[in-house]
This record gives sequence, C-alpha cells and structure tokens, in this order.
Amino acid sequence: MKQIFLKLQDFDTASFQGKMRVFATGLLLSMLTTFVLQFAMFFQEWGRYNQTTNIIQALQYTAEYMVKAQAWFSVFEFFLLFLVILVIINRYFLTIALYLILTIIMFVAEYMKVKARNEPILFSDLSEITAANGLTGMVNKQLLTASILCVLGIIILALLLEYWMRKRRLGKFGKVVHDMLFQTVGVRIGIVLIAGGILAIPFTVNADRNQAWLSYAGYERVVYSSGDDALWNGPLATFLSNVSTIIMREPSGYSAKTMREVQHRYEREAQNINVHRTSSKKGQTLIYVLSESLTDPNEIKELHYSGENVSKNIDQVMQRSTVSGKMLSSGYGGGTANIEYMTLAGFPLATYAPEMTVPYVQVVPFANAVPNVTSLFQKKEVLHPFVGSLYNRQGAYKRMGINHFYTTDSDKNPYPKKYQAGITKADYPSDENAFKFLESKISSSSNNQSQFLQLMTMQNHMPYVAGEYPNNNYHVLSPAVSGGTKTQIESYLAGVHESDLALKKLINKLDKSSRPVTMVFYGDHWPGIFTFVDPQKQAKIAHETDYFIYQNDAAKKLDNGAQTQNRNYASPSDFPAMTLQAMNVKVSPFFALQTDVKDELPAFANYTRGTFVDNNGNELKTKDLTTKQKKLLHDFKLVQYDLSSGKHYLSNSFTKK
Repeated sequence: MKQIFLKLQDFDTASFQGKMRVFATGLLLSMLTTFVLQFAMFFQEWGRYNQTTNIIQALQYTAEYMVKAQAWFSVFEFFLLFLVILVIINRYFLTIALYLILTIIMFVAEYMKVKARNEPILFSDLSEITAANGLTGMVNKQLLTASILCVLGIIILALLLEYWMRKRRLGKFGKVVHDMLFQTVGVRIGIVLIAGGILAIPFTVNADRNQAWLSYAGYERVVYSSGDDALWNGPLATFLSNVSTIIMREPSGYSAKTMREVQHRYEREAQNINVHRTSSKKGQTLIYVLSESLTDPNEIKELHYSGENVSKNIDQVMQRSTVSGKMLSSGYGGGTANIEYMTLAGFPLATYAPEMTVPYVQVVPFANAVPNVTSLFQKKEVLHPFVGSLYNRQGAYKRMGINHFYTTDSDKNPYPKKYQAGITKADYPSDENAFKFLESKISSSSNNQSQFLQLMTMQNHMPYVAGEYPNNNYHVLSPAVSGGTKTQIESYLAGVHESDLALKKLINKLDKSSRPVTMVFYGDHWPGIFTFVDPQKQAKIAHETDYFIYQNDAAKKLDNGAQTQNRNYASPSDFPAMTLQAMNVKVSPFFALQTDVKDELPAFANYTRGTFVDNNGNELKTKDLTTKQKKLLHDFKLVQYDLSSGKHYLSNSFTKK
C-alpha cells in the first residue's frame, strides 16, 4: 500500500490534465477537418446525393454525415496525423498552425476539383504537384487569395505565440501549454511508431487488404463514381481506397498454355485481315487531335441559346469523314490523359481494376509492355500548348516511344512562342494557333518516313470567364441557371465556335496537301459547367463527344479499297483499330484482336463498368452479350492483363508488325 501511495504522490496531475487538453484539441481539429472536407463535397451545384448551393442545407447534410462510421474513421485518421505532427515538432502553436494549413490546402483542393469534375482528390493526383504552376491557373482566384491570406495569418499568429512562450510572457498559460507537450523522447518515438504505423497501412498493404482494412471502418466502395464514393464515404476514405493500386485482377483461366492459344488464334486472325490490307504506312501521316473539353452543345436537349450554330463546320466535316459518331468518354469535366491513353493503347479503362485511375501514372511505368498505335510509325511527335509535367506525360511518352514532346515548359522541345497566343492575352493558346503549329510539323510529300502527330489543344479548357471572347454574341435562353453558370456556358459556346472556325481552316489546309494525311479528331470530355445535366442519371449523354476520322484526297486515293466502317458509338480504345482500317494497312496479332473487338463488340461505356453501348445507342450489360462476344471479351482481358501486369507469356511478336 505504501508503494502505491508513493506512486500516486508522483502522479503529475497537471501533466495528465495537459495531455487531456491536447487530446481534446486534436479531437476538435480532426472533427473540424472532417466536417469542412465533407462540406466541400456537399456545397456544390451538381445535385448528387444532396449536393446544393444552399449553404444552410449543405451544413445540415454535412452534420448528418458526421454521425456515420465513415466520418469517425476520418476523425480518427486526422487525429493520428495531429499527434504525429505534435510529437515531431514539439511546439503546440506551430502544430496547430501546420495542421490548419494542411486543412485549408485540402479544403481548397477538394472543393475546386469537385466543382470542376465532381470528383475528389485521388492518390494519383499527387503526381501533379510538380506541375503546380499549371494547376494554379485553374483555381478560383478569389478562393486562392483568401486561402493564402488565411495561411499567412495563421503562420504569423503561431510564430508570435511561440515567441512569447519562449520569452515566458504567457505566465500560467505558458505552464499549461508546456504540460500539453510530450517531453519524454521514448514516448514521442512510441507515438510516432504507433500512430504513423496505423496511418501507413493503406500505403504498405496490397489493394485487397487495403479494402478489407477500410471496410472495418464502414467503407463501402461506389465503383461507378469516385465523386459519389466521396459523398457517401468521405473524401479521405476515397483517397485511401485508391492508394494501394492493382492494375488489373487476373482473369479466369490465365496461364502460359492459354496465352499460347490466344497468340496463335490472333496470329491467324491477323493473316486473314491482312489479305485485304494493301496500303503501306510509308510516306503517310496520321494525326490525332484531342480537342480539349469539346462537345456538341446542340446535342444537349435542355440547352437553348441565341447565336449561330456553334459547330456548323464540325457537323459538315463529320458528314464527309471516313467514319464519325459519338465517342464514349470515361471523364466528365476532366480526365484528359486517361482518354488520351485509351486512344493510343487501345485498352479501355473499364476493363482495368477500379483502383487504377490514371494509366500514365499507374500502368505505363510498370507494365510488361506498352504497345500502342504510335509504335507503327517512324517519326512520332506530340504537341501540347501547356506544361508537360501533368499526368506523368513526359515519362509515359518516353516509355511509349514518342520522339519529341513539345510543351510550354520544355527546354529540350519548347512549344514555339509564336503559336502560343490566345484569343485574348489572358487566354490559353487558341486552336487556330495550335493548328498552325500542327500544320508546320506535317512532313512534305517527298518524305517517305511514316509520321505520327498528336495535338492536345487547350483553348476550351476551364475556367470559362466573362470577357474571354470579345464581342461574344451567344446567350443562354434556357434552362434558367445561376448568373455564374450562365456566364460560363456563354463563354464556352463562344470558344466552341472559335474552334469550329479553326477546324475549317485546318481541313482546307489538309485538303490542299499532296501528302496522304489521316486525322482522328475528338473531344475528350464535357466541360464541367452544364450543372442541369446529371452526369450519373444521364450518364451516356453526359459522356458523349463528337469524333471523326478524316482523310484528305491523297490518303483516300492511297487507301482506296479500305472497308467502310459504321461506328455510331465508339470507345476511345477503338481508335487504333479504326484508324488502321481507314488507312488500309496491315496489322499485328495485337491490333487484329482490337479490330475484332471493334467489329464484334458494342462500344465500351467507360463511364461505368460492365456496360456497353451498341450502334443504336442502347446500353447493354456484359450478361446481354452473346457467347461469342463474351469469349472475345475474355480474350481481350487476358491480353490486357498479360501485357499490363501479368507474367508476359505473350511473345514480342504478338505486338510487332
């Protein structure tokens, strides 16, 4: 008893109370962080799962979310983060300051990304940190300015308080603060190891174990939409669910024997296809034009505007193109590089694992092989009137065999300044100027090298602001939308009109060229401004953009005899096979498989999984496919898995031609 009494005497009541105060501080801050991040999900115009611009309702919905198990999981994780920062820095006010700054950064990032795409921050987005200069131009300037001022205010206040603490000018309060710190080195190390270890779980286990860990906290994956996933589970849980990435789960029956059979099957198919292919790539140019955020506003039934037809010339070009129709995008308001990857590699996102969100970051650097349409050409160049570090494009292109990548931030291949001018000084480079640079890169008719060119434009990229286009005569008549949304749509309409006029000039130039040129032109996704269209309830229409494959007279003459194609609805992954057929050139077993997929399967609906769209615009599920179609789909998945993350049983000859 005497020993117990002595231990009780040694018990430091002030220190215990201090630790309770620090735990209370961490709990309150972690609850605040969880609340404001979820508020960023709800305080939006999209109308998904209680999203609203009514701030009172948004606060109410956020409060209701806070009683869910998923919310308290986020509180727990943020609390551990607070503790780790505290024991490492060992300064109370600086810890609070740093934590609040992180909260502000997370809030701004989440709010702006959801506002643009109705999608939360994902782990793969962290690869864009190196391109911060390019990203800041897409952020609301007022919100950014207010955030910077808040951060500066927090830093100044924290430094003053810490200074006064050092000078012992805070009296008894200083003693209270001192008792809130962990002074013992062993205790601090223990907290870092335990709390840090728990925080590190999603970063150290595989994807399936990560899902199991999150499920203990009530996480329920929403596979069809990361935006809806964040609204239901919270943005932190959605972020962590995508940390441990699996490229693709192994299809049934995968083995060396199966893949030998697959290889032989499509070697024979390539031979059958090539009997009817008579052209050579020699002296030909293939152009891909990704027209940023370009869709046809005339196809949006709810939208009516005054002014001339914004896509008059595009409509005319589509009518006389080799093949044209609607492309089914995987993105809404963003995801450009993902659509671009599909058009080059011929693999749809829908057949990868749900955790695989950015192929250039998660697939290309690690895949066994990266076969793509550019590998068929001798000279390969990509033009982009913007920074090149986004989405790991520089590394991905190098792995994919691109010779030159022209960007505004490149020292080795700088995008020429004379082609960087916008419609006004504040704009992104105009499509007209981008097309002029593209025209300058097309080889002469006397050059016998085959050539691939890709241009990703920027003119119609967000934001869409008033005054962006002088003398804008477009006005929204219906539906009734807020003033800010109305301004954005009207600016976007003017931008599409300018793109339409620029395309007409480009087509005229191509028609006059004696070099055979085939051009694939497509809009990558809708802009995130048509808030009256629900991208989940009206998923198909909200993911449709125009595409066409156009050939000048020299190409048509050279490729005479190519079979006609009818693809009213196409996946971006259809483009390689469609292009090679239009050019009437021979294919490898790899592209023979893609040709069969394009001919025999309806288009992959990349905006959701297990869904297809037939030539009449009807949505189908995998179960609706015929037995023959299901077998072809399984072959396709086997090849995709083997090349992406399997054991690479296919020989190199499978992808070579």
